[in-house]
Amino acid sequence: MKLFKKLSIKYKLIVVVLLTAAIGLTLAGSASLSYDRIMQKKALAENMQILTQVIAMRSAAALSFGDAQNALANLETLKVSKSIRLACMYGLDGNVFVKTSQGKENQVCPSTLQEDGEYFEGNYLDVFQSITRNETVIGTVFLRSGLEELDKRLQQQLMASVVVLIISLCIAFALTARMQRRIYHPIIELGKVAAQVTNNNNYSIRASVESDDEFGKTVRAFNNMLYEIELDKKELTRLAYYDPLTKLPNRRMFSERIELALENTAREKDSKVALIFMDVDRFKKVNDTLGHDIGDLLLKEFSRRLQAALPETATAFRLGGDEFTVILNGVANETEVVAIADAILEEFSSPLLVAGETLTISASLGIVLSDGNDTVNSIMKNADIALYRAKDAGRGKYQFFK
Repeated sequence: MKLFKKLSIKYKLIVVVLLTAAIGLTLAGSASLSYDRIMQKKALAENMQILTQVIAMRSAAALSFGDAQNALANLETLKVSKSIRLACMYGLDGNVFVKTSQGKENQVCPSTLQEDGEYFEGNYLDVFQSITRNETVIGTVFLRSGLEELDKRLQQQLMASVVVLIISLCIAFALTARMQRRIYHPIIELGKVAAQVTNNNNYSIRASVESDDEFGKTVRAFNNMLYEIELDKKELTRLAYYDPLTKLPNRRMFSERIELALENTAREKDSKVALIFMDVDRFKKVNDTLGHDIGDLLLKEFSRRLQAALPETATAFRLGGDEFTVILNGVANETEVVAIADAILEEFSSPLLVAGETLTISASLGIVLSDGNDTVNSIMKNADIALYRAKDAGRGKYQFFK
């Protein structure tokens, strides 16, 4: 402080400006990097949890009947994601039933099972999920995902933040030395904006640009950084609620929407809600014979045709794999649902030409009509029962739960 007192007003202003800009930008950059890191880990954990639940649901029958081949096939589908290092399936006795891994490191299945949930351990995310059949635990699925993509993203953001900070300080020093009065106020305002972003965690705030010189460019760079962070937040939300392959709402949004639909229907006596469970007939055969790329194209076309067959009052969801659902709100009677089910099957009647292969798309539908007095678990269970009845009836058909 003694040295500061001896400085001239000119250099005092320079010091104040530089400190304000440095502190503000550092706090804002640190806050944004920390928040982005937390949200990325949260999004990864949620996606891995959903993926693990899907694998657990699809592997229940294979584990129950000791079908190691089908159980391993379910785990092998995870290799589409390069970040997944290890996948293990345990029996009820806690011993490894099947496992698969990828990468250079030699991964070993954990010998001790933990409770269902996500655990960040070192450079990995571990997820445990119980496998249940008829509400009875028969085993456990374990997935391990690497965090290399998150670390790479953090390094890139950190380098960009450092570059922005250095450029901002250099420009502030040059302009303050020559035009102290003109830049004093904008720098103070920039510091205030940075503080507001940090304190309110609100990245929609923008600093006003009062000139077209270097400082104006710095402010624009700062605003662009906030804009990119804001977009990242929106992207994380999209990843949390939408399937990246088909762009349909995912299982997480479905769980929220079906619960809301049941609550609204329970309050309205004159209408019902319909839930349609469906999956692509013989989809596993397509994947096994033509590959996952063709299977992905089939799923995209399936979702496109499904949406084309639905009215505005209906919403389609992809739960995972080849499993899809449709929620119909404000249904008056069963006849209305029958018309929509027929429209869905009709939409799948024309074949699909992919990579020189002509594929026939068909689906089996299980339908439940509810007056809102069902729980989420009960209506999903009833729709699943109806779906299996439709498959038993010959596929490419629909059945109502009775």
